[in-house]
Amino acid sequence: MRRQPDEPLKECTKNHHGYYCGEKCQYCSEEGELVLSPRNLDQFGRMMAGMLRHIPDRFELDMDQQGWVDAEEFITSVKFKRQNLGSLTMTHLQAVVETDPKGRYQLEGGRLRATYAHSIELDLDLPTEGVPEHLYFACSQEDSEEYLEQGLYPLDRQMVHLSGTRLNALEAGRHIICKPVVLLVDVRAAEEAGKPIMKAGTTVYVTNEVLASCLRKPPDSAQTGRDLRLEATR
Repeated sequence: MRRQPDEPLKECTKNHHGYYCGEKCQYCSEEGELVLSPRNLDQFGRMMAGMLRHIPDRFELDMDQQGWVDAEEFITSVKFKRQNLGSLTMTHLQAVVETDPKGRYQLEGGRLRATYAHSIELDLDLPTEGVPEHLYFACSQEDSEEYLEQGLYPLDRQMVHLSGTRLNALEAGRHIICKPVVLLVDVRAAEEAGKPIMKAGTTVYVTNEVLASCLRKPPDSAQTGRDLRLEATR
């Protein structure tokens, strides 16, 4: 069950420190002005994910092959579907995009898109520069043997999703796997094989597939929840 946010989205208007989630600005401790309540932030976030990743047609959004939609049309559609979000403006949308901790959305030139986790087929044009030498993928011990032989391919999503650090991979994997195993992806080898990897979020990277020759399992990749907590404190 998804945990609802318990903090409001606010803006530091006194000292111009921008948007933040919480009661007080982290830089000046001023309380700031309310942008979205926790309830409205949660509902808006759910709608953004659904509309931009899975069902744009249900909201009559015209989405191009790179996942972009018109931001004003998006806001209009949200307001039409949810009366409690009837006062939504571009300011609210900008605040949500800027404060998203995972960097899941882009708002540029009056256009909006999600950058990963799509179930609809797109041709994303995300950056391939500055991708780390190694990335990580969490799975079960049983699945890891298959992936090491056959490579990684998309399942319920349109692209393979990789994590920027081993800890990020473990955090993603532990939601569905009791004792995840982490596979290491050789990014340079993938690029040389003609399988570029794109940066899609703060710590998320995507690609069409990862060849088996670009995968390996570090000897200490199997970690329990206790191991994960220990690594997080280092």
